[in-house]
Amino acid sequence: MRPAALSLLWTILALMPTPHLRESLKALLFLFLTGHGKARPQHSKTKSPSALSRFLNRYPWPTRALIRLARKEAEKALDRARKKKGPKPRLLVVLDLVTLEKRGRFQALPLSFFHGKWGLHLVVLYLVYGDLRVPWAYRLWRGKGEKGLSLLALSLLASLPLWMRRTFRIRVAADAAFGTAWFLFGVRRLGFEAVVGMRRDRRLRGGGRLSDLRRQGSRVYLWGLSFPVWVAWYRYPLPQGGWEWRYVVATFPATPRTMLTWGKRRFTVEHFFRAAKTQNLHLPHTPHKLSPPPPGGPRPRAWSSRRMTCTTSSGKRTRAAPSLASRQLPLPSIPTQWASR
Repeated sequence: MRPAALSLLWTILALMPTPHLRESLKALLFLFLTGHGKARPQHSKTKSPSALSRFLNRYPWPTRALIRLARKEAEKALDRARKKKGPKPRLLVVLDLVTLEKRGRFQALPLSFFHGKWGLHLVVLYLVYGDLRVPWAYRLWRGKGEKGLSLLALSLLASLPLWMRRTFRIRVAADAAFGTAWFLFGVRRLGFEAVVGMRRDRRLRGGGRLSDLRRQGSRVYLWGLSFPVWVAWYRYPLPQGGWEWRYVVATFPATPRTMLTWGKRRFTVEHFFRAAKTQNLHLPHTPHKLSPPPPGGPRPRAWSSRRMTCTTSSGKRTRAAPSLASRQLPLPSIPTQWASR
């Protein structure tokens, strides 16, 4: 293990308030970092499955201090990787909506349906720079009738620290779920560039829709926007076979190849979520720990940031492997050829 990683490990262990919690965290980290299939609590040789479950659900340990420490280390990693000379390097900020599917009802969790999926819906902000992949922050979307996805995404972008804005030129990539006029206007107002997926039936100011365009890289005005965007499209293979046209727009002058290249990089976060959902720790199901709190009592551990993203469709408690944040993941092979139609 490298000296920097070893120093980080001992710093994290020092945050644990008791020796028992430190030993439990050591056991969890060993299960996560071995990488032999799916980590299960019964594979641990030092702690029982019930002890690991209590560590993630009941025992108090400084979650916020651990998040601050992880972000500080991410800042150091980005500073080491960036170019010190020349123009400011460009940092890709990926926004995506991920659903942690659940079965059944849990009174302490705001579960809802979205696109036929029942579970927790998280808007996640993910940083990509070179080989670095860093999940940075998230917001919980509570379903229809609550704050919109675009507003949650803009609040995440506005929360980016000042040092990041001063050091990098930030470019935002998002899918069609965030393709609203309010989101594009907010990104532009924050001073960021954006490459966003868009519905093919999106209306244009002068009449017609995106699907009526015939020239790649067209400069158009979307309905409800006061500034122009540049449009490109590509053929996207469908899981059931065949393909369809997908559209992307950029808030800055860009060629079709540039837009499609940056749009393709958005799929790095899809691979992270896929790995986090499949290479996880399966813990015993304990529904009594998700019961609503008594009046005036402490809120349940299921609401903490370390537990909010630890549920799967099987109803079991899980926790994503921390090593995935910095692991190089291959991009999916999505065709980027285009043609005038």
